[in-house]
Amino acid sequence: MATIRERSGVYQIRVSAGYDMRGKQIEKSMTWKPATGMTPRQIEKELQRQATLFEDRVKSGLFADGNVRFADFAERWLSLNEKNFAPKTLLRYIDLLNRINPAIGHIRIEKLQAQHLQEFYNNLSESGMNKKTGGGLSAKTILHHHRLIIVILGSAYKQGYVMRDVSELAVPPKVKQKDIVYLDEVQAVTLLNALEAAPLKWKTALTLLLYTGMRRGELIGLEWSDIDFQSGLIYVKRTVQYVSGKKYEWRDENGVFHRGQIITKEPKTESSKRVISVDNALLQLLHEYKIWWLEQKLLNGDRWIATDKIFIRENGGVMHPDSITDFTKKFAKQHNLPDFSPHSLRHTNISLM
Repeated sequence: MATIRERSGVYQIRVSAGYDMRGKQIEKSMTWKPATGMTPRQIEKELQRQATLFEDRVKSGLFADGNVRFADFAERWLSLNEKNFAPKTLLRYIDLLNRINPAIGHIRIEKLQAQHLQEFYNNLSESGMNKKTGGGLSAKTILHHHRLIIVILGSAYKQGYVMRDVSELAVPPKVKQKDIVYLDEVQAVTLLNALEAAPLKWKTALTLLLYTGMRRGELIGLEWSDIDFQSGLIYVKRTVQYVSGKKYEWRDENGVFHRGQIITKEPKTESSKRVISVDNALLQLLHEYKIWWLEQKLLNGDRWIATDKIFIRENGGVMHPDSITDFTKKFAKQHNLPDFSPHSLRHTNISLM
C-alpha cells in the first residue's frame, strides 16, 4: 500500500517494490503538486487517484527511475535510436538539444513541468536567440524544439519514467502558413522560353523539375541508369542531401564555399520511389545533355570523378543541392519572373496537371 507524506504543499507518494537480494526493501517514489485553486476535497480525491495509479505502475513493472535528468535521458534516447534517423535528421536533433539541454536538461524528468517548457519556448522568441538576425527564433523553429521534446517525453512516459507527459500541456507559438509559391501557365511558358538561352545543364535541370514534379534532391540523385530512353520512363530511386559538418570543405560550380558532406540516400517514403513517364521532347533534351555530359568527361581526363550521376559539378562530382536553388533565384531575377524556388516547380507541375 502506498504511503503519502506532505511537505510545503507537495506530496510524496512511496510504494514498496519488493526486496533486493540482500533482503533490503526497494521503494519507488514520486511527487505530486496540486494545481492552483484546488479545494482540499479535490486534492484528497486526486491524491488518492495518483497514489493508486502509481502503485499499479510499480507493481506491473512499468515505473522506472524518474530521478534521471532530462539531458541524460535525452542522450540515452538519442543513442538508442540514432540508427533509425537519417544523417540530416540526427544532426538536426543534436542541434536542437544543444539549445534544449542548457534550459531544462538539469531538471529531473519526473520534476519537469509544463511551465518549464513554456518558459523555454518564450525565451527562444526573445531577441538575441537567432545568431544570424539578432532577433528571436521563428515560430517554426520553436515548434521543431517542441516536437522533439514531445517525442523524448513520450518515450519516457512509455518506459515508465514519468507518470504524465507534460509536453502535451505546453503550447508552442502558432506557425503562420505561408502561401505556396508556384508559376501560372503564362509564367511557366515564360520560364521555358527564357531557358532556351540558359546553359544546357541548368536548362535540362529546371525543365525536368517543371515537367516531372521531382524534388531537387531527387533530381540530383538521378543516374543515367534511371532513364529508360526507349520506353520514355524515369525511375526515381534515391535522393541527395547536404549534411553540415567539417568532414570536408570545397567550392561548388558557383564559387560558393561549403563545409559538410553530400550524401545519397533512399527517398523519404516508399511512395516517393516512383516511375515518371515523359514525352519525346524531354527525352530529346536529355539526349542532348548526355552528349554534353560525355564531352565534359573527356575534357576533364584524369580530373574526372567517376560517376553515373546525371547532374554533376564541373569535374563529375555530385552537385550541392543548394547550387540549383542559387541558380534558380538568380535566373528568376534576371528574367523578371516571380521569386520562385526549385520546390515551386513541383507545385507548378501539380497545378498545371
